[in-house]
Amino acid sequence: MQGAGYLHTYSKFRLYNTTAMKKAFYPNPFYALVISLFISYHAGATVYDVNSLATTNTGTGNSGTLYYCITKANQSTGPHTINFSIAGTIAISTSGSVLPVLTKQIIINATTAPGYAGIPVILLEGNGNYGNGLEITAGGCEIYGLEIASFSGRGIYIHGSTAGDFKIGAAGKGNVIRDNNYYGITVDAADNGVIAYNKVGTDASGSNCAGNGYDGLDFQNAADYNQVLFNHISCNGYNGIQIGGSSYNIIKSNIIGPLNNDCQGNLYRGVDIEDGSNYNQVGGNDPSEFNKIAGNLYWGIEVKNSSSNNLISGNSYLCNDYGAISLDNFGNNNIAAPLIQSANTTTISGLASANATVEIFKSQDTYPTQCTNTAPNQGADFIGSALANGSGVWSLSGSFGGKIVATATDADGNTSEFSSSITTGVFDTLANECSGYIPLIIASFNSSASTVCEKQCISFTDQSQNATAWYWTFEGGIPATSTLQNPSNVCYDEPGVYEVKLQVYSGGGTDSAVAILFVTVNATPAIPQISLVNDTLFSTPAISYQWFLNTVIIPGATDQYHVVSQNGFYSVEITDSVGCTALSTADYIDITGIATELQQSIKVITLQQGTFELWIQGMSGRKAQLTVYDLYGRKMLVENIQITSSLFSKSFKLNELAEVAILKLQSGEILLVEKIWLPPAE
Repeated sequence: MQGAGYLHTYSKFRLYNTTAMKKAFYPNPFYALVISLFISYHAGATVYDVNSLATTNTGTGNSGTLYYCITKANQSTGPHTINFSIAGTIAISTSGSVLPVLTKQIIINATTAPGYAGIPVILLEGNGNYGNGLEITAGGCEIYGLEIASFSGRGIYIHGSTAGDFKIGAAGKGNVIRDNNYYGITVDAADNGVIAYNKVGTDASGSNCAGNGYDGLDFQNAADYNQVLFNHISCNGYNGIQIGGSSYNIIKSNIIGPLNNDCQGNLYRGVDIEDGSNYNQVGGNDPSEFNKIAGNLYWGIEVKNSSSNNLISGNSYLCNDYGAISLDNFGNNNIAAPLIQSANTTTISGLASANATVEIFKSQDTYPTQCTNTAPNQGADFIGSALANGSGVWSLSGSFGGKIVATATDADGNTSEFSSSITTGVFDTLANECSGYIPLIIASFNSSASTVCEKQCISFTDQSQNATAWYWTFEGGIPATSTLQNPSNVCYDEPGVYEVKLQVYSGGGTDSAVAILFVTVNATPAIPQISLVNDTLFSTPAISYQWFLNTVIIPGATDQYHVVSQNGFYSVEITDSVGCTALSTADYIDITGIATELQQSIKVITLQQGTFELWIQGMSGRKAQLTVYDLYGRKMLVENIQITSSLFSKSFKLNELAEVAILKLQSGEILLVEKIWLPPAE
């Protein structure tokens, strides 16, 4: 039996620490400005708590009903997260209690509810009358751990070109979408989403029917580039999955049809691809990517109505009433099925379209008693593939038994129906059956971190069941692969989002499973710059700071500024909003020169926006350099001047406008520093 791959997470969370941003630097207007900029940048990231099962718009602050929390989250730019500190049923019993549409980026995470252990403990109940369970029009929304049932419309309705990049379910955080009168989940014109690890049309156990009235999953109106992974989709009133007028979608590693304990399917097709849907993919190259498509009451997969270039690869087909694959009305360009000319225990050979890829399966009628009264030539167990030559001749060598069927796929990705079956002349059994998807081996793992910074390393811990061999692939990592059970110190040198894939094998090597997660590697922030104002050092802005003297931490020196108290080399380490750090170069500071400013005096008279007059007393005959900085340490003016009198004055005009600036006058060992306020523009 084919094993299950566990997708650990497709969601990538970024946490923003606002504590350091809220330090009160007032009344200094420089710090006030910096803080206002940081707060406005992170103002949308808010966590809300559902602490009531009522359906009214009731709550206080960031806590209340689900209705209240969605309403609050919709009032500002996300991402927002809605957690639960209560478990139970939210019963939508009146039309006025239908939940608000998610119009901002919102993560609804019901796995935080007390008692959650992989099965939803929050039921969103529509009572058969009230619209859609959840409706989404904003991009980047995520839904985890909910049971959504008995709505008159759809369980989840995602629609509009702005609603892409959604995530519905993840490993250990799947949703149950059942008993809704219309579709289970509809994706309308939304792209780049992931629907993973959900039960659609069954109860939470996967053993009992609870079908939605129409399709389990429905993609329509150019809903493109979406992924459907590791879901259990059964008992729905029409198709398990329908793709209409939508392209480049991927369907892998799903159970489409049978219950855990019964040969039960969807009431029409397992997968329906129609109305000009092109370049979709059902299955994959690896057994862990195959779908089990069984027990459906019409075709397993039907491609029709001028839908082309749809790749159907691998998979297991059993007990679908009409058969495994059908091409209708120019579906997949009506590519012809291959012909198996001969089959024995060592060689299978035949003819197909020129240069086609032929996939060979053991047919379900190798063991026909489990699927009586259904089309026999359904590919129950994938055996292997062969490439036809320019004349269409192909062959596959190995060890074979039972009855054999095949499909052909051309260079454009059009896959055919199944061929007629042919016997090898030797009795055999099947690995797959038309019953639930109960894996012999389960792949699972966790990581020491899911988000790191450049040049940092991660360790991975295997949590698979019944595995005896491991093969890891670390995209963007060093090393790139490993066969250790628990690899450590996998390091990432470049920022990006990288896949980590674990494939595990059983003792006999006959069963395998895959787990996937993604690692986010954040860029190191720019090296901070230090400027000296009077006796105070300032760092360029960040989220948090740590100052050093002669490479040793200065206790308590964690502000953007630090007052110099002794000579030495000063540096600062900054931390950005995602926790990455950068260290400045070390500057030597001599407090002797700073102290001399108390013996001098300067005066600045501001005349108009960008113009000021400088008065210098007691420095006649000296040369000096005047430098003016903005509040980010950037030079706005540099000029060398000759001080010709004991009370010297000169007017200056800045090339850039600023309301506040830092003026520095340096003459030998004498350092004069002053902050100036320039009048606002009229």
